Amino acid sequence: MNQLNVRVLGAVLLASCWAGCAGNQTGHVSATTMGDTSHPAERGSPTAALEQACGAQGDLTSDATPRIRRAPYLQQLTTSSVIVGWLSTTGDGERIDVTRPDGTAVVTAQGKDDTSVRATGEKQMWSTITGLEPDTVYCYTLAAGSTSLSERIGFRTAPAADATRTVKFLAFGDSGGGGSDQFALLEQMMKVPFDIIIHTGDIAYDSGTLNEFEDNVFAVYSDLFRHFGFFPAAGNHDYKTMQGAPFRDVFNLPADNGEKWYSYDYGPVHFVALDTESDYATQMKWLDRDLAATKQPWKILYMHKPPYSSGEHGSDVKLRMGLEPLLAKYNVQLVLAGHDHDYERVKPQNGVEFIVTGGGGKGTRPVGSNPFTEFSIDVIHFVYVEVKQDELVLHAIDGTGVEFDSVVVPRERDAV
Repeated sequence: MNQLNVRVLGAVLLASCWAGCAGNQTGHVSATTMGDTSHPAERGSPTAALEQACGAQGDLTSDATPRIRRAPYLQQLTTSSVIVGWLSTTGDGERIDVTRPDGTAVVTAQGKDDTSVRATGEKQMWSTITGLEPDTVYCYTLAAGSTSLSERIGFRTAPAADATRTVKFLAFGDSGGGGSDQFALLEQMMKVPFDIIIHTGDIAYDSGTLNEFEDNVFAVYSDLFRHFGFFPAAGNHDYKTMQGAPFRDVFNLPADNGEKWYSYDYGPVHFVALDTESDYATQMKWLDRDLAATKQPWKILYMHKPPYSSGEHGSDVKLRMGLEPLLAKYNVQLVLAGHDHDYERVKPQNGVEFIVTGGGGKGTRPVGSNPFTEFSIDVIHFVYVEVKQDELVLHAIDGTGVEFDSVVVPRERDAV
């Protein structure tokens, strides 16, 4: 389907759901209680500057139909490289052309077929783009021969490790059900300016099938994925089909650990995605080595099951016991998790901030409180994080755009 038609169809579905499918409203879209709202988030379009630079919204062209089944999207974005993926019926001669905003050619990369679990005859395509400069806007086009299959699409490479500008990212989890809550939250995501997106798992409900990834993930977030790097952690629902093989098929993640757990740097931040469906002892040994090796001043971990939670599933105590010595040893500042369909901010534990962000659009469930709870609420939401030189500010924003909680986390904080 032409990407413009997908966008129009999504808008029609959203409008119709708001008007008449209340049965699909399985979560609380609006926060009913407020936490700390003394640190308001920056507002603005995340895509406006990229669209202005590249002169288009990046839609597929009419020549792409019916050849391209999934629009281009970004993976493993770094200071000097990015991997572009798409789904094709043929793959023949398809490539990515990269230019500067003024049209100067930079590089061309041929697409490679990496089909693994797909039995439909469609081809999962990847192009690896290298030789780019840090923190620089580029434009890319999907093409085959002399035919453009997409308009120009803008993206920005990661800043260097010593960059002083603020790094901004979105985080959310438990999202991919395809319902109206998910679309409502997406509308609010498009109103804060961010650099990358991370996900705390349960991306494609109910069972992480290829069709569920197409319908409940790529059909929903294509306007974001084509511009911004997306770095997911897998959840238990993502593992229900072939032990997560579709998850690893549609995403191109660092492969050192079978695309299950991995780390990467974005500016001064070292991010670590853990896999709570895999062996903890093995991951803790790897995590010890990984955190020992990084030189980044900021260290942020994320995963699906929460070390601390007052929600339906509760705390994963085994995970907590494995993590906490390493978090203290290496001065990790922030841990994000999902699994429980709510928001919870935990009192700092030995200097570490823990957040449950499992309200990404697949309903909400009641959440209580524990002695470790600072604030909790069952509401559809995402978190928007601004990482500055000496502090980060986390903002929790609901499905109507209201910021209902925030917290400032210093880069250096004494253990308590």
